[in-house]
Amino acid sequence: MNRSATAPLERIIATPAHDAGVAPILVFFGHDSRESTIRKRIASFQAQGWSVRGLTFARSRAEERNAASQPPFWENVHLGETQDRNYHRRMAALARAIPKVLREAKAIRAASVIYARNMDMMALAVMAKRLCGSRAKLVYEVLDVQRPLLKPGPAGAAMRAAERRLLAQSDLLVVSAPEFVERYFKPVQGYCGPVHLLENKISPAQLREAPQAWRRGSRTPPEHEPWIIGWSGVLRCARSLETLERIGSRLGDRVRIVMRGRLSEEDLPREMFADVLQRRPNMVFEGPYRNPDDLATMYGGVHFNWSIDYTDAGSNSDWLLPNRVYEGGFFGVPAFARAETATGRFVDEHALGHALPEPIEEAVCDLLGSLTQVEYAAFRRELLDRPASLFVDDGQVASLLSRLVVQEEPA
Repeated sequence: MNRSATAPLERIIATPAHDAGVAPILVFFGHDSRESTIRKRIASFQAQGWSVRGLTFARSRAEERNAASQPPFWENVHLGETQDRNYHRRMAALARAIPKVLREAKAIRAASVIYARNMDMMALAVMAKRLCGSRAKLVYEVLDVQRPLLKPGPAGAAMRAAERRLLAQSDLLVVSAPEFVERYFKPVQGYCGPVHLLENKISPAQLREAPQAWRRGSRTPPEHEPWIIGWSGVLRCARSLETLERIGSRLGDRVRIVMRGRLSEEDLPREMFADVLQRRPNMVFEGPYRNPDDLATMYGGVHFNWSIDYTDAGSNSDWLLPNRVYEGGFFGVPAFARAETATGRFVDEHALGHALPEPIEEAVCDLLGSLTQVEYAAFRRELLDRPASLFVDDGQVASLLSRLVVQEEPA
């Protein structure tokens, strides 16, 4: 990697200097203490000198072998177990958590900020702030616009009305992609309050935790066929799986598809996933991975980064900017994105890969059928020369926290 690319990265990941004195306190309401984005966010707050106290649930998943070895690295109150997408059971878990939350009244009153990820956590945070008599700033973070909020009919209308009441109580809305505001919060929810963009970039705290992960270009995939397509993260898109199967069938031994992460069985049934793997020997699942420890190995072993999602096509899937598009770009792996989506526009704007038209299967097969290794290597070199700040947070978290600090009134 050239010297001009490394210097800014080293500056970004340098441990920040903190002011002496008492650290401000942030109470974090989270839906899953084991989820990588929760851990990334809390680590980034701590890296800015904040003291974080978590009030979090956990979601136990059999395939996450290393979950037990990843306890919270912050002061944490365990609120109970919940399940993905199971909103009825989650409401019962929220109700059972209220006594535990109220026992933390002293910490909640001492906090400068109460930070809530997702709507159900925001409801708990609003209740806690009111009942505990806290004067903390209240932040609502949204990384996905959940499916129940977009449903037609009375049930969806009731969910949106509930969220509007929560938004009215918030001091700041944090989103990971601009189109969540432009396509949903403004036109649907009528929200006109303050917004902070906090993209799903790699956190400098992650890179300090796993130094090998920021050695971009330290490993490259094989310079020969098969082309290797990597699909990582939460594997939830059944249509992506079907499309990848058709690509694997058409290209045969000229392509290999490697999947790593966690299967979301609510959207992608385990039986369907297993059947595809049995039918297609050039498609493999390598299980869960640790973030950030395994990122360099995972992305270093693939040629292309599958950044396509149809799970909520026409809404959330079209608006989001996923973690994998930043991670893959950082490691020099060109993205496959869907044209006419926020991810596709981002990939096009920054020349991070290929924003593909429908049908995706045809576009991928045509591309891989004509691409040479020389052309691929040149594109990869260009991608590795992109500014590190395109993929690694270079101030968005610091800016967020600075706007939440309450200035003391002069005596």
